[in-house]
Amino acid sequence: MRKKLGAISLVVVLVLAFGAIPAYAAPPTMPPPGEHFTFNTVTKYSTLFNDAFDGDLSQWTQISGTWAIADDGGNKVCSITGGSYVGGVVATAGSENWADYILEFDVKKASGNYFNVVFRYTDAGNHYLLEPSADSIHIALFKKVGGGSYQELAPRPLQNTTVGTWYHYKIAVKGSSIKIYVDGVLKFDVTDSSLAAGKMGIGGYTGSTAYFDNVNVSGLKPGEILVPFSGSGYLGWTPGPTFKILDNDMTDDGQAWVQVPIGRYITYDQARGKPGGELFWGNDHARATKKPVWEQHNGPSGYNFTATGNWAFTNDGVTCYSFRLYPVP
Repeated sequence: MRKKLGAISLVVVLVLAFGAIPAYAAPPTMPPPGEHFTFNTVTKYSTLFNDAFDGDLSQWTQISGTWAIADDGGNKVCSITGGSYVGGVVATAGSENWADYILEFDVKKASGNYFNVVFRYTDAGNHYLLEPSADSIHIALFKKVGGGSYQELAPRPLQNTTVGTWYHYKIAVKGSSIKIYVDGVLKFDVTDSSLAAGKMGIGGYTGSTAYFDNVNVSGLKPGEILVPFSGSGYLGWTPGPTFKILDNDMTDDGQAWVQVPIGRYITYDQARGKPGGELFWGNDHARATKKPVWEQHNGPSGYNFTATGNWAFTNDGVTCYSFRLYPVP
């Protein structure tokens, strides 16, 4: 973990890297067309996927098994009779690039002993899998990597899965952390770095039928950085061959990181949020407006990104802050 810069060090780095930095932005202006790098800070996870099964199954890709929209006491649900083996996923959804996210769903067994859910799913040989045990009073968590056999990640905690009873599951993956809750109670708190990203999916075992409802995935979209709605942290940068976000969460240890190719950049930003909301980064300042406007924060010479450093970052009411860097010709 890179150390945060102290106040004096931060000022020295900013002056050396950028020269004099204005306290406030220039008058509103539209950013120019052309190549640029961009990221957005947000104060809460975005909804990446949601399906209450009120329509069809077009958001899903079927892998195996039998599935359909079914009626459960006047409520539309997804009915699944499993794949051809224990751990057989029936349908997947989402993106192979999903890394950190929260998967929530309601599920009940209509018959038999099994249902299952996969996450960070790349293919049949690479994914995590959660399912009830055959005794219906435990749940089990596995990983499958490189097409090998399933490996159990932790002792099986007690958890009833009675036929005909709905349960709410929540699976939170962040970096190497895997936390799984059932009806709000933490059941697994596991660390494993075997699988970094992937889709999610629902399924079961031949002879068992399960109902799924209210499947929701929340997380950060590409280019987003999670910051506190009211609070402070640091936004660090480090030189590299390409622009990318290295750490997209400022709320865990107070530090987020982006990688920026060495060079000079003209910067633009805009802020959305409650009227009067303010965001400070380094010595610059962005105000939230009812209708967000782009502002330029430096002249034609730009900021010179040459070494690792960071900005002190303080937010008070800005819900989304968009920042663009344009290479100086």
